[in-house]
Amino acid sequence: MFTISAKGAYGLYAMMELTRTHRGDSVQIKDIADAQNIPQHYLEQLLVTLRKAGFVKSFRGTNGGYALAKAPAEVTVRDILTALEGPIEVLREQVPRGGLEFYWARLEEGFSGMLSQTLDDLVAERDSRKEIFNYMI
Repeated sequence: MFTISAKGAYGLYAMMELTRTHRGDSVQIKDIADAQNIPQHYLEQLLVTLRKAGFVKSFRGTNGGYALAKAPAEVTVRDILTALEGPIEVLREQVPRGGLEFYWARLEEGFSGMLSQTLDDLVAERDSRKEIFNYMI
């Protein structure tokens, strides 16, 4: 069963926040944690992992913090989840063929497509959904 743990979800939220503020400026951990409702101590651990994987860079000092190390259009959901959760695979059940190969292939394609979305894609869709929601208020 495929499950995204809090580690993967919080990592995606943090990367989306860094994408939202992506202008080369660093963002302090406290600001990311507050904006995304992530426990700050846990976020620190995630950002260290993401830094080691090359997705974020850190800056020291009073204006220190974290920033994206790559353009948001170059980082996929699969990249982030793999760095935090480990390899992601779709494993078909090992049963004799039952005439559903077309279905399993489509499921794998859809799953792979979702994981191929970039940070830019996620932030754009989230923001468009917020606009729709705001108009309904």
